[in-house]
Amino acid sequence: MHVQIKFGTDGWRGHIADDFTFGNVALVGSAIRLYLQETGMAEKPLLIGYDRRFAAEAYSAHLACHLQSLGQAVQVFSHACPTPVVAYAVSHLQAAGAVMLTASHNPYHYQGLKFIPWFAGPAMPETTDRITELLRELQPDFVEPRLHLEWHGESLDLREEYFQHLDSLLNNSALGTSGLRILYTAMHGCGAGYVDEYLRRCGMEVEALGLERDVYFGGGLPDPSASRLAPLAQRARDGEFDLVFGTDGDADRFGLLDPQGRWFGANQALPLLADYLMADLGRKGALIRTVATSHLLDGVARLHGAELIETAVGFKYVGDEMRKGALIGGEESGGLSIQGHVPEKDGILATLLMLEMLALRGQSLETLLEELMSRAGQVAYHRIDAHLTEAQKSRLLSTLKDWDADVLAGRLIISRNNIDGYKFVFSDGSWAMFRASGTEPLVRVYVETSTQAELEQSCREIEAEMRRLAGD
Repeated sequence: MHVQIKFGTDGWRGHIADDFTFGNVALVGSAIRLYLQETGMAEKPLLIGYDRRFAAEAYSAHLACHLQSLGQAVQVFSHACPTPVVAYAVSHLQAAGAVMLTASHNPYHYQGLKFIPWFAGPAMPETTDRITELLRELQPDFVEPRLHLEWHGESLDLREEYFQHLDSLLNNSALGTSGLRILYTAMHGCGAGYVDEYLRRCGMEVEALGLERDVYFGGGLPDPSASRLAPLAQRARDGEFDLVFGTDGDADRFGLLDPQGRWFGANQALPLLADYLMADLGRKGALIRTVATSHLLDGVARLHGAELIETAVGFKYVGDEMRKGALIGGEESGGLSIQGHVPEKDGILATLLMLEMLALRGQSLETLLEELMSRAGQVAYHRIDAHLTEAQKSRLLSTLKDWDADVLAGRLIISRNNIDGYKFVFSDGSWAMFRASGTEPLVRVYVETSTQAELEQSCREIEAEMRRLAGD
């Protein structure tokens, strides 16, 4: 039986030993090899990185051996490595690209495969679509190669080169003299040995947790979300630390807690850092956000006379704009990058930049965010994950697609955006967006208003309207 292999928002993901098998990894590798030949990149080496999930190094060794048998030059990382480091290596070594074996922040039973092309950012849809076409052509006659669980060819370790690159982007002296006490959790992911080691080199006081490999991720998701970081909040409240933060399974996403246990993600970090880069460092360039990300960044753009660009959901679209010279770009799900770095989200760089900003501005995250909102506009944001049946989801999306009324949930619509889902901007500046999951009967509803009280009311009313339209 042939398994359908599909590249989604951020690569192909599957269940280990079910659809994510050694044979299917080799099949995708064969398609990537053909793609490199088609695009004239096959003479350059292809890099292979992997995370800390179950058998990740075995999958990478098998893939490397198979690609080598096809005549493709391959270099494999010598240890589990963050996705942004693998992306940096593509740029630094001018490689043909990289394959990163990771399922990022997903549950332990998943593994995934990302293709990072020569420009060191996520592959665009036309690339993954072509790779998918090639593997469909290969699949009927594909013979699985003999299993190889070890790689004896050329290996890579670019930790020092990546650290030197960070040195060029950061103010290390500010970090070293900040006096900030940091609690960091790698969540058993690839940030271990990168984030904690770099902070110590800068002279910062850091306690690091979750550094050991655990393929079950402590029984939870390797995701630095508010709920996953919450157990560490008390140590910040007790005065032990000035900041708590974490990176996800492949260290491309981040989340922070302040001493009061308030969570800060990309919706807050992106506008804060954009303002810091422009106001304090005099940097210039466009500001990029996805369609589902907070409009606080729009207010920052207005403050500084910067261009604001809205993209579809997925960092590949943000990265595409970053390649054109944008200053900073990110998405609400927890990733960002800046000018001068690779066009791939980097949770390591994001948290280090936040620490630099705190050190140089000498104020708390809460104070900085309140001050920014006093200048750029007040916002309150929430995401609802609504579980619907496939029939309900279909009815809802069909109705929203043809929506021609001027009002939704009692709110006057002044504009709508359908580049990725269905987004409605209302006359008071608030907005709501509906975006369906492509893999499960789930609709994500994003709502932003100017106050928390308005947000709570809007969420209730918009969710009720959504369920009415879905026929719930």
